[in-house]
Amino acid sequence: MNPTDLILADLSAEFAETAWFAEIAAKPRESDRRLASDYFKKLGLKMVAVWLHDLGAAEALLQRGEVDDAWEAAERAAEAELRKAAAAALGERQVHDAINRATLAASDAAMAAARTRFAAPDHAGEALLRVAAGGAARAAAEYTLVHLAGADPAEHPFAAKFRLFGAGRWPLIAIDEQFALL
Repeated sequence: MNPTDLILADLSAEFAETAWFAEIAAKPRESDRRLASDYFKKLGLKMVAVWLHDLGAAEALLQRGEVDDAWEAAERAAEAELRKAAAAALGERQVHDAINRATLAASDAAMAAARTRFAAPDHAGEALLRVAAGGAARAAAEYTLVHLAGADPAEHPFAAKFRLFGAGRWPLIAIDEQFALL
């Protein structure tokens, strides 16, 4: 088995065991606050964590369509750096295929968890489920890039963001130097 397949096998198992959304809307623990702070620090941003306590607030925030430019730029730069390193080590095609496989594995696991954690009796609820699972899949793809690029998961912001999902939280979006989490 080649190294990429080993990484993906390990990550797919990790995605299946992740506590996706298990703590949403619960009062944040001190460990949750530290995880959020670690993510901002590793991105090199000064952010304030804003903990939302219900899905309605999350949906309203996401519908605003706003994004903090510095946060978005920092995430894009981190991703570009990882993609360059991973492509140099493995080749662009292999990286692309690995990211797709990881995204599918995470998406399936996150969507299954979201269906059990969120009440989705209507079309609007179903849309929010898909947004949540999509955010989780994106974080998992970024986390996969960390491993494919050979970056240190203890030090990389994408691994820090994934740890928030691993703690059962849903990191939503940054707006005006505030990062909303559920």
